[in-house]
Amino acid sequence: MADDRLRYDLLIAVALAEFSYRHEAEDPQLAKWSWQLAVDCLAEYDIDLHESIDALRALDDRVGTDTIPVENVERDARSLSRRSDGDS
Repeated sequence: MADDRLRYDLLIAVALAEFSYRHEAEDPQLAKWSWQLAVDCLAEYDIDLHESIDALRALDDRVGTDTIPVENVERDARSLSRRSDGDS
């Protein structure tokens, strides 16, 4: 259960950091808030945000779960986007 919560918090932190990075030029204040939320997600674990992906991989190696490679997630997101564009 503790590993599930840590994994969940790591995933949220990574997503928030990615959001912050991608939207920094468009909305610096929103990017700053997103980054701070990501940092806050990891505060109780004493994990630096820059170490979050490595921590997630180490956790998955320890508990024997598989993560989806980032390139697969991005590819799947693009294919979903194309499908929804075609449905309109």
